[in-house]
Amino acid sequence: MSTTSLINLLPAAARMAPKTPQEVASALADARQTGRKVVVFSTGHGIPPIGDTSERILLDMSAFDGVEVDPVTRVARIGGATRWSDLLAAANLHGLTAPCGSASSVGVTGYMMGGGIGFMSRHLGLGSSAIRAAELVTLDGHIRRIDAHSDPDLFWALRGGGGGFGVVTSLELNLTPMPRMAGGVLGWGIEDADRVLKAWSAWTTNLPEDVTSAVRLVQVPEGPALTVVVVTAPREEDDLQAVLAPLTDLQPVLNTVRDTDPEAFMKEYSDPEIDPEEAPHAYEHVLLDQLPAEACQLVAEFAQPEGGCGAMMVELRHLGGALGRPSNLGGAMDRIDGEFSLFVLGPMEAVPAMAHAVDILSDYGRGRTYFNFMPRRTGRRTAYRQETIDRLADLYEAIDPDCVIDHPHPISRTASVADETAQAPAAAPIPG
Repeated sequence: MSTTSLINLLPAAARMAPKTPQEVASALADARQTGRKVVVFSTGHGIPPIGDTSERILLDMSAFDGVEVDPVTRVARIGGATRWSDLLAAANLHGLTAPCGSASSVGVTGYMMGGGIGFMSRHLGLGSSAIRAAELVTLDGHIRRIDAHSDPDLFWALRGGGGGFGVVTSLELNLTPMPRMAGGVLGWGIEDADRVLKAWSAWTTNLPEDVTSAVRLVQVPEGPALTVVVVTAPREEDDLQAVLAPLTDLQPVLNTVRDTDPEAFMKEYSDPEIDPEEAPHAYEHVLLDQLPAEACQLVAEFAQPEGGCGAMMVELRHLGGALGRPSNLGGAMDRIDGEFSLFVLGPMEAVPAMAHAVDILSDYGRGRTYFNFMPRRTGRRTAYRQETIDRLADLYEAIDPDCVIDHPHPISRTASVADETAQAPAAAPIPG
Protein backbone atom coordinates (compact mmCIF):
# COMPACT_ATOMS: atom_id res chain seq x y z
CA MET A 1 0.00 0.00 0.00
CA SER A 2 1.36 3.44 -0.91
CA THR A 3 2.03 6.23 1.55
CA THR A 4 -0.85 8.24 0.08
CA SER A 5 -3.21 5.30 0.58
CA LEU A 6 -2.10 4.93 4.19
CA ILE A 7 -2.64 8.62 4.86
CA ASN A 8 -6.07 8.51 3.24
CA LEU A 9 -7.12 6.01 5.90
CA LEU A 10 -6.68 8.70 8.56
CA PRO A 11 -9.21 11.38 9.49
CA ALA A 12 -7.91 14.90 8.89
CA ALA A 13 -8.98 18.51 8.69
CA ALA A 14 -7.09 18.70 5.36
CA ARG A 15 -4.68 16.70 3.24
CA MET A 16 -1.96 18.27 1.14
CA ALA A 17 0.51 16.60 -1.21
CA PRO A 18 3.04 19.27 -2.23
CA LYS A 19 5.40 18.61 -5.12
CA THR A 20 7.79 21.54 -4.69
CA PRO A 21 9.42 23.30 -1.73
CA GLN A 22 7.30 26.34 -2.58
CA GLU A 23 4.14 24.28 -2.16
CA VAL A 24 5.42 23.05 1.19
CA ALA A 25 5.90 26.66 2.27
CA SER A 26 2.33 27.43 1.14
CA ALA A 27 0.97 24.48 3.14
CA LEU A 28 2.74 25.70 6.27
CA ALA A 29 1.33 29.19 5.68
CA ASP A 30 -2.18 27.71 5.49
CA ALA A 31 -1.58 25.93 8.78
CA ARG A 32 -0.48 29.12 10.50
CA GLN A 33 -3.47 31.04 9.15
CA THR A 34 -6.01 28.39 10.18
CA GLY A 35 -4.36 27.66 13.52
CA ARG A 36 -4.11 23.95 12.76
CA LYS A 37 -1.16 21.71 13.46
CA VAL A 38 0.70 19.89 10.69
CA VAL A 39 1.61 16.21 10.68
CA VAL A 40 4.34 15.39 8.14
CA PHE A 41 4.46 11.94 6.50
CA SER A 42 6.80 10.60 3.87
CA THR A 43 6.77 6.78 3.88
CA GLY A 44 3.98 5.87 6.30
CA HIS A 45 6.26 4.53 9.02
CA GLY A 46 5.26 7.36 11.33
CA ILE A 47 1.52 6.79 11.04
CA PRO A 48 0.75 4.36 13.89
CA PRO A 49 2.22 6.35 16.81
CA ILE A 50 0.93 9.77 15.78
CA GLY A 51 -2.48 9.49 17.47
CA ASP A 52 -5.68 11.36 16.57
CA THR A 53 -5.30 13.32 13.32
CA SER A 54 -8.88 14.50 12.82
CA GLU A 55 -8.17 18.19 13.48
CA ARG A 56 -4.76 18.36 11.86
CA ILE A 57 -3.36 18.96 8.40
CA LEU A 58 -1.69 15.88 6.93
CA LEU A 59 1.26 16.75 4.71
CA ASP A 60 2.04 13.91 2.31
CA MET A 61 5.65 14.36 1.21
CA SER A 62 5.84 11.22 -0.94
CA ALA A 63 6.48 13.22 -4.14
CA PHE A 64 9.94 14.14 -2.82
CA ASP A 65 11.53 10.80 -3.62
CA GLY A 66 14.26 11.47 -6.18
CA VAL A 67 17.84 10.17 -5.95
CA GLU A 68 20.94 11.59 -7.66
CA VAL A 69 24.39 10.11 -7.05
CA ASP A 70 27.67 11.79 -7.97
CA PRO A 71 30.20 8.93 -7.96
CA VAL A 72 33.15 11.31 -8.25
CA THR A 73 32.41 13.36 -5.14
CA ARG A 74 30.64 10.39 -3.48
CA VAL A 75 27.63 12.54 -2.66
CA ALA A 76 23.95 11.65 -2.98
CA ARG A 77 21.18 14.21 -3.23
CA ILE A 78 17.87 12.68 -2.23
CA GLY A 79 14.32 13.87 -1.73
CA GLY A 80 12.97 14.11 1.78
CA ALA A 81 10.75 11.03 1.24
CA THR A 82 13.33 8.76 -0.39
CA ARG A 83 13.32 5.22 0.94
CA TRP A 84 16.39 3.22 1.77
CA SER A 85 15.70 0.71 -1.01
CA ASP A 86 15.96 3.44 -3.65
CA LEU A 87 19.07 5.09 -2.24
CA LEU A 88 20.93 1.80 -1.81
CA ALA A 89 20.07 0.73 -5.36
CA ALA A 90 21.33 4.00 -6.85
CA ALA A 91 24.51 4.07 -4.75
CA ASN A 92 25.24 0.39 -5.34
CA LEU A 93 25.56 1.02 -9.08
CA HIS A 94 28.77 2.91 -8.25
CA GLY A 95 30.09 0.63 -5.50
CA LEU A 96 28.95 3.10 -2.85
CA THR A 97 26.65 2.90 0.14
CA ALA A 98 25.39 4.84 3.17
CA PRO A 99 24.85 3.91 6.84
CA CYS A 100 21.43 2.31 6.25
CA GLY A 101 18.83 0.95 8.61
CA SER A 102 17.24 -2.49 8.73
CA ALA A 103 14.05 -1.80 6.74
CA SER A 104 14.05 -1.03 3.02
CA SER A 105 10.79 0.94 3.13
CA VAL A 106 11.88 3.28 5.92
CA GLY A 107 12.50 6.87 4.82
CA VAL A 108 16.13 7.97 4.88
CA THR A 109 15.34 11.42 6.26
CA GLY A 110 13.33 10.36 9.30
CA TYR A 111 15.85 7.64 10.06
CA MET A 112 18.74 10.10 9.97
CA MET A 113 16.92 12.81 11.93
CA GLY A 114 16.81 10.37 14.84
CA GLY A 115 20.40 9.18 14.50
CA GLY A 116 20.06 5.97 12.53
CA ILE A 117 21.45 2.52 13.36
CA GLY A 118 21.29 -0.55 11.15
CA PHE A 119 23.06 -3.44 9.46
CA MET A 120 26.50 -1.80 9.09
CA SER A 121 26.51 0.66 11.98
CA ARG A 122 29.58 -0.56 13.87
CA HIS A 123 31.55 0.02 10.67
CA LEU A 124 29.84 3.15 9.25
CA GLY A 125 28.49 4.82 12.40
CA LEU A 126 25.23 6.71 12.86
CA GLY A 127 23.19 7.52 9.77
CA SER A 128 23.06 11.18 10.78
CA SER A 129 26.85 11.38 10.50
CA ALA A 130 26.48 11.15 6.70
CA ILE A 131 24.40 14.34 6.41
CA ARG A 132 26.34 17.15 4.71
CA ALA A 133 23.46 19.54 3.96
CA ALA A 134 19.67 19.79 3.99
CA GLU A 135 17.06 21.83 2.16
CA LEU A 136 14.62 22.85 4.87
CA VAL A 137 11.33 24.73 4.67
CA THR A 138 10.96 26.56 7.97
CA LEU A 139 7.76 27.75 9.57
CA ASP A 140 8.29 31.31 8.37
CA GLY A 141 8.00 30.04 4.78
CA HIS A 142 11.69 30.33 3.90
CA ILE A 143 13.41 27.62 1.86
CA ARG A 144 16.87 27.30 3.33
CA ARG A 145 20.01 25.30 2.64
CA ILE A 146 21.39 24.20 5.99
CA ASP A 147 24.98 23.07 6.35
CA ALA A 148 27.87 23.45 8.78
CA HIS A 149 28.65 26.95 7.50
CA SER A 150 25.24 28.49 6.74
CA ASP A 151 23.64 27.65 10.11
CA PRO A 152 25.84 25.52 12.39
CA ASP A 153 23.26 25.37 15.20
CA LEU A 154 20.46 24.08 12.99
CA PHE A 155 22.86 21.75 11.17
CA TRP A 156 23.84 20.34 14.55
CA ALA A 157 20.16 19.74 15.39
CA LEU A 158 19.37 18.05 12.06
CA ARG A 159 22.14 15.53 12.71
CA GLY A 160 20.25 13.29 15.10
CA GLY A 161 18.14 15.81 17.02
CA GLY A 162 14.86 14.05 16.24
CA GLY A 163 13.41 16.38 13.60
CA GLY A 164 10.56 18.84 13.91
CA PHE A 165 12.51 21.98 12.98
CA GLY A 166 10.71 22.40 9.66
CA VAL A 167 10.05 20.19 6.65
CA VAL A 168 13.08 18.58 5.00
CA THR A 169 12.59 18.52 1.22
CA SER A 170 16.03 17.16 0.33
CA LEU A 171 19.29 15.94 1.85
CA GLU A 172 22.85 15.78 0.64
CA LEU A 173 24.66 12.74 2.00
CA ASN A 174 28.24 11.54 2.01
CA LEU A 175 28.52 8.05 0.56
CA THR A 176 31.08 5.39 1.43
CA PRO A 177 32.87 2.92 -0.86
CA MET A 178 31.81 -0.68 -0.26
CA PRO A 179 34.24 -2.79 -2.32
CA ARG A 180 33.18 -6.03 -0.63
CA MET A 181 30.58 -7.20 1.85
CA ALA A 182 29.43 -10.47 3.36
CA GLY A 183 26.41 -11.12 5.51
CA GLY A 184 23.48 -13.35 6.31
CA VAL A 185 21.88 -15.19 9.21
CA LEU A 186 22.62 -18.10 11.49
CA GLY A 187 19.55 -19.88 12.84
CA TRP A 188 18.60 -22.26 15.67
CA GLY A 189 15.40 -23.21 17.44
CA ILE A 190 14.09 -21.05 20.27
CA GLU A 191 15.15 -23.78 22.72
CA ASP A 192 18.75 -22.81 21.96
CA ALA A 193 18.22 -19.14 22.83
CA ASP A 194 20.06 -19.20 26.16
CA ARG A 195 23.24 -20.90 24.93
CA VAL A 196 23.33 -18.85 21.71
CA LEU A 197 22.88 -15.58 23.60
CA LYS A 198 25.64 -16.44 26.06
CA ALA A 199 28.02 -17.41 23.26
CA TRP A 200 27.10 -14.32 21.23
CA SER A 201 27.60 -12.01 24.22
CA ALA A 202 31.07 -13.48 24.88
CA TRP A 203 31.87 -13.32 21.14
CA THR A 204 31.10 -9.59 20.98
CA THR A 205 33.59 -8.78 23.74
CA ASN A 206 36.64 -8.58 21.48
CA LEU A 207 34.90 -8.42 18.11
CA PRO A 208 36.45 -6.35 15.30
CA GLU A 209 34.41 -3.20 14.97
CA ASP A 210 33.63 -3.71 11.29
CA VAL A 211 31.37 -6.66 12.22
CA THR A 212 27.77 -5.70 13.05
CA SER A 213 25.35 -8.25 14.45
CA ALA A 214 22.09 -8.76 16.31
CA VAL A 215 20.28 -11.66 17.94
CA ARG A 216 16.58 -11.92 17.20
CA LEU A 217 14.33 -14.31 19.11
CA VAL A 218 11.24 -14.45 16.93
CA GLN A 219 7.81 -16.04 16.98
CA VAL A 220 6.94 -16.90 13.38
CA PRO A 221 3.15 -16.62 12.76
CA GLU A 222 2.96 -20.06 11.13
CA GLY A 223 6.07 -21.95 12.07
CA PRO A 224 8.54 -22.67 14.85
CA ALA A 225 9.98 -19.99 17.11
CA LEU A 226 13.56 -19.20 16.15
CA THR A 227 16.86 -17.89 17.48
CA VAL A 228 18.55 -15.92 14.71
CA VAL A 229 21.85 -14.04 14.49
CA VAL A 230 21.95 -11.43 11.71
CA VAL A 231 25.48 -10.37 10.77
CA THR A 232 27.30 -8.22 8.20
CA ALA A 233 30.85 -6.99 7.63
CA PRO A 234 32.84 -5.32 4.82
CA ARG A 235 34.71 -8.59 4.31
CA GLU A 236 34.69 -11.57 1.99
CA GLU A 237 32.58 -14.59 2.93
CA ASP A 238 35.44 -16.85 4.02
CA ASP A 239 36.85 -14.12 6.23
CA LEU A 240 33.53 -13.47 7.94
CA GLN A 241 32.86 -17.19 8.37
CA ALA A 242 36.18 -17.47 10.20
CA VAL A 243 35.18 -14.64 12.56
CA LEU A 244 31.86 -16.41 13.16
CA ALA A 245 33.51 -19.69 14.23
CA PRO A 246 32.50 -19.39 17.93
CA LEU A 247 28.87 -19.18 16.80
CA THR A 248 28.95 -21.72 13.97
CA ASP A 249 30.55 -24.15 16.44
CA LEU A 250 27.09 -24.21 18.04
CA GLN A 251 25.82 -26.06 14.95
CA PRO A 252 23.18 -23.70 13.58
CA VAL A 253 20.52 -25.39 11.45
CA LEU A 254 20.72 -22.44 9.06
CA ASN A 255 23.75 -20.52 7.77
CA THR A 256 23.13 -18.13 4.88
CA VAL A 257 26.27 -15.99 5.29
CA ARG A 258 27.75 -15.28 1.85
CA ASP A 259 29.20 -12.53 -0.33
CA THR A 260 26.59 -9.87 -1.00
CA ASP A 261 26.16 -6.10 -1.27
CA PRO A 262 24.08 -3.58 0.70
CA GLU A 263 21.24 -3.51 -1.85
CA ALA A 264 20.94 -7.29 -2.08
CA PHE A 265 21.27 -7.75 1.68
CA MET A 266 18.51 -5.23 2.35
CA LYS A 267 16.20 -6.93 -0.14
CA GLU A 268 16.70 -10.31 1.49
CA TYR A 269 16.77 -9.39 5.17
CA SER A 270 14.72 -6.21 5.44
CA ASP A 271 12.25 -5.87 8.29
CA PRO A 272 8.63 -6.68 7.30
CA GLU A 273 6.61 -4.11 5.37
CA ILE A 274 3.77 -2.15 6.96
CA ASP A 275 0.39 -3.90 6.84
CA PRO A 276 -2.24 -1.32 7.86
CA GLU A 277 -4.90 -4.03 8.04
CA GLU A 278 -3.13 -5.86 10.86
CA ALA A 279 -3.78 -5.04 14.48
CA PRO A 280 -1.28 -2.48 15.79
CA HIS A 281 1.75 -3.67 17.70
CA ALA A 282 3.65 -2.06 20.54
CA TYR A 283 7.30 -1.98 21.47
CA GLU A 284 9.57 -1.41 24.42
CA HIS A 285 13.25 -0.53 24.38
CA VAL A 286 16.28 0.26 26.50
CA LEU A 287 20.07 0.45 26.07
CA LEU A 288 22.24 -1.96 28.04
CA ASP A 289 25.85 -1.52 29.14
CA GLN A 290 26.54 -5.20 29.73
CA LEU A 291 25.08 -8.60 28.94
CA PRO A 292 26.28 -11.13 31.52
CA ALA A 293 25.13 -14.74 31.58
CA GLU A 294 22.22 -14.02 33.91
CA ALA A 295 20.93 -11.29 31.59
CA CYS A 296 21.14 -13.68 28.62
CA GLN A 297 19.12 -16.23 30.57
CA LEU A 298 16.45 -13.64 31.36
CA VAL A 299 16.22 -12.54 27.71
CA ALA A 300 15.84 -16.16 26.62
CA GLU A 301 13.10 -16.76 29.19
CA PHE A 302 11.16 -13.65 28.19
CA ALA A 303 11.27 -14.75 24.53
CA GLN A 304 9.85 -18.25 25.04
CA PRO A 305 6.46 -18.98 23.40
CA GLU A 306 5.21 -20.44 26.68
CA GLY A 307 5.79 -18.51 29.89
CA GLY A 308 7.51 -15.57 28.20
CA CYS A 309 6.41 -11.94 27.95
CA GLY A 310 4.19 -12.47 24.90
CA ALA A 311 6.53 -10.71 22.47
CA MET A 312 6.67 -11.49 18.77
CA MET A 313 10.35 -10.56 18.73
CA VAL A 314 13.03 -9.87 21.31
CA GLU A 315 16.11 -8.32 19.72
CA LEU A 316 19.56 -7.48 21.03
CA ARG A 317 21.78 -5.37 18.75
CA HIS A 318 25.49 -5.05 19.34
CA LEU A 319 26.50 -1.39 19.35
CA GLY A 320 29.91 0.14 20.02
CA GLY A 321 32.52 0.50 17.30
CA ALA A 322 31.92 3.61 15.20
CA LEU A 323 28.59 4.08 17.02
CA GLY A 324 30.42 4.74 20.26
CA ARG A 325 32.70 7.50 18.95
CA PRO A 326 31.66 11.10 18.24
CA SER A 327 31.35 11.79 14.51
CA ASN A 328 33.71 14.38 13.01
CA LEU A 329 31.07 17.08 12.50
CA GLY A 330 29.26 16.34 15.73
CA GLY A 331 25.50 16.54 16.01
CA ALA A 332 22.71 16.46 18.56
CA MET A 333 23.26 12.71 18.55
CA ASP A 334 26.91 12.02 17.84
CA ARG A 335 27.19 8.56 19.41
CA ILE A 336 25.13 5.84 21.12
CA ASP A 337 25.74 5.63 24.86
CA GLY A 338 25.39 1.90 25.35
CA GLU A 339 26.86 -1.44 24.32
CA PHE A 340 23.63 -3.22 23.38
CA SER A 341 20.13 -2.21 22.29
CA LEU A 342 17.24 -4.28 23.68
CA PHE A 343 14.08 -4.05 21.60
CA VAL A 344 10.86 -5.97 22.29
CA LEU A 345 7.94 -6.05 19.84
CA GLY A 346 4.51 -7.59 20.38
CA PRO A 347 0.73 -7.18 20.42
CA MET A 348 -0.87 -4.41 22.42
CA GLU A 349 -2.21 -6.85 24.99
CA ALA A 350 1.37 -7.89 25.82
CA VAL A 351 2.46 -4.34 26.73
CA PRO A 352 2.42 -4.80 30.53
CA ALA A 353 4.48 -8.00 30.36
CA MET A 354 6.90 -6.57 27.77
CA ALA A 355 7.35 -3.40 29.82
CA HIS A 356 8.02 -5.51 32.90
CA ALA A 357 10.64 -7.55 31.03
CA VAL A 358 12.42 -4.45 29.77
CA ASP A 359 12.27 -2.87 33.21
CA ILE A 360 14.00 -5.89 34.74
CA LEU A 361 16.67 -5.96 32.05
CA SER A 362 17.25 -2.21 32.34
CA ASP A 363 19.20 -3.00 35.51
CA TYR A 364 22.03 -3.93 33.14
CA GLY A 365 22.09 -0.37 31.82
CA ARG A 366 21.31 3.15 33.00
CA GLY A 367 17.80 3.57 31.59
CA ARG A 368 19.13 5.23 28.43
CA THR A 369 17.34 4.87 25.08
CA TYR A 370 18.04 5.44 21.40
CA PHE A 371 15.68 8.01 19.88
CA ASN A 372 14.36 6.03 16.89
CA PHE A 373 13.49 3.07 19.14
CA MET A 374 12.15 5.21 21.94
CA PRO A 375 8.65 4.29 23.13
CA ARG A 376 6.36 7.30 23.08
CA ARG A 377 5.71 7.13 26.79
CA THR A 378 9.35 7.62 27.80
CA GLY A 379 9.90 11.08 26.31
CA ARG A 380 13.25 12.42 25.10
CA ARG A 381 14.96 12.69 28.44
CA THR A 382 16.25 9.12 28.25
CA ALA A 383 17.70 9.66 24.74
CA TYR A 384 19.71 12.89 25.18
CA ARG A 385 21.87 14.58 27.76
CA GLN A 386 20.25 17.52 29.54
CA GLU A 387 22.49 20.07 27.81
CA THR A 388 21.40 18.64 24.45
CA ILE A 389 17.73 18.86 25.41
CA ASP A 390 18.19 22.49 26.49
CA ARG A 391 19.91 23.38 23.22
CA LEU A 392 17.24 21.59 21.15
CA ALA A 393 14.49 23.32 23.12
CA ASP A 394 16.07 26.73 22.42
CA LEU A 395 15.98 25.99 18.69
CA TYR A 396 12.41 24.69 18.78
CA GLU A 397 11.21 27.78 20.61
CA ALA A 398 12.95 30.06 18.11
CA ILE A 399 11.88 28.21 14.96
CA ASP A 400 8.37 27.01 15.83
CA PRO A 401 7.17 28.95 18.90
CA ASP A 402 3.52 28.01 18.21
CA CYS A 403 4.31 24.31 17.76
CA VAL A 404 2.71 24.21 14.31
CA ILE A 405 4.51 20.98 13.40
CA ASP A 406 3.04 18.17 15.47
CA HIS A 407 5.91 15.82 16.25
CA PRO A 408 5.29 12.39 17.83
CA HIS A 409 8.04 13.17 20.34
CA PRO A 410 7.66 16.86 21.24
CA ILE A 411 10.48 18.24 23.29
CA SER A 412 10.05 20.11 26.54
CA ARG A 413 12.74 21.29 28.89
CA THR A 414 10.21 21.47 31.74
CA ALA A 415 8.27 18.19 31.40
CA SER A 416 8.78 15.91 34.35
CA VAL A 417 9.65 12.25 34.05
CA ALA A 418 6.21 11.46 35.48
CA ASP A 419 4.54 13.49 32.72
CA GLU A 420 6.55 11.72 30.02
CA THR A 421 6.05 8.18 31.31
CA ALA A 422 2.27 8.75 31.45
CA GLN A 423 2.07 8.78 27.65
CA ALA A 424 0.68 5.82 25.73
CA PRO A 425 3.03 3.08 24.54
CA ALA A 426 4.34 3.39 21.03
CA ALA A 427 2.81 1.40 18.19
CA ALA A 428 4.80 -0.33 15.46
CA PRO A 429 6.23 -0.06 12.83
CA ILE A 430 9.48 1.46 13.89
CA PRO A 431 12.12 3.40 12.02
CA GLY A 432 15.53 1.92 11.95
